[in-house]
Amino acid sequence: MRSKVAIVGVSGYSGLELLRLLANHPSFEVTAAYSDRARGEPLRNLLPLGDSGSLALPLERVVRPQVEAPESYREAEFVALATPAEVSAELAPQLVASGARVVDLSGAFRLLDQESFRAFYRFEHPHPELLGKVPYGLPQLPNAVGATDIKAAKLVANPGCYATAAILSLAPFIAEGLIEPNGLFVHGKSGVSGAGRKVAENLLFMEVDENVSAYRVGNHQHTPEIEVALSRVAGQPVTLTFAPHLLPLKRGLLTTAFARLRRPMSQDEAQAVLTRAYAQASTLDGQQVVEVTSIEQASIQSVARTNIARVGVAVDPHNQSIVVGCALDNLLKGAASQALENLLLMAG
Repeated sequence: MRSKVAIVGVSGYSGLELLRLLANHPSFEVTAAYSDRARGEPLRNLLPLGDSGSLALPLERVVRPQVEAPESYREAEFVALATPAEVSAELAPQLVASGARVVDLSGAFRLLDQESFRAFYRFEHPHPELLGKVPYGLPQLPNAVGATDIKAAKLVANPGCYATAAILSLAPFIAEGLIEPNGLFVHGKSGVSGAGRKVAENLLFMEVDENVSAYRVGNHQHTPEIEVALSRVAGQPVTLTFAPHLLPLKRGLLTTAFARLRRPMSQDEAQAVLTRAYAQASTLDGQQVVEVTSIEQASIQSVARTNIARVGVAVDPHNQSIVVGCALDNLLKGAASQALENLLLMAG
């Protein structure tokens, strides 16, 4: 028997990818979807022409206005929120109270306290009592991050795209106590779809094409998210500087993380750390989710339109440091396919 899922915010880039994945998956049935942008549109029309998943979506199943989303629990056991943090922060607790199980793709429940949330998301959280109590949905991480809690959770915080890449890069070295937990640096580069489906001057073709630019350096909302996850792995506070950049690409991202080694290490030893960490990493429908490669092979082109994160490391013996690169598709492993991983765990 297939599990019934509703998607709120189905017309955004992540929502559309999740619709495609779920419509093509034998374990799930998309029974309802909500969006003001696409209201009244048959769900099957939102999928690419010829996509096999459209056959699983009856023509009469149409997108409903988002104001009806609080009633989605009547249509589905699981609800995926591909909505802005302001919407998810209000809606997720309502749905959980009504008996639904929720995967939230926004950052509404990733941080620990109201003060940090206010500083990085720039609004007051309506349910601060939930901050720090929602499992973080990155199944490839140790128990310290709460991966084992996902299966029983009523609400799961799906990780951010940059955060997924940065955490997958650094967590194995932090878990083994091999790098200094403070003074970490992460350089991020993402395609335009990472900003969501919206109109903004800095996202116009004329501004982005043949250009690379930094944005939200020092105050990006994924910074505290990365610190929280890595601090749980380390068992002590971890701090970092994160500098994101916009690339003239549709999709995909690459993070490059820099860390000081606590002892000398060879290239083979460093590579073995990643191999140990992800040898037993979870799979998605039989496919390994994290691939350990050389750092040169951890490229955006190699992972675009896949569910895979590629991670590789290089040792700098002169400075006794390491550089860890991770590439993934920001709309898939950075959002929709990661949500599918969490839904599969929650559905057993």
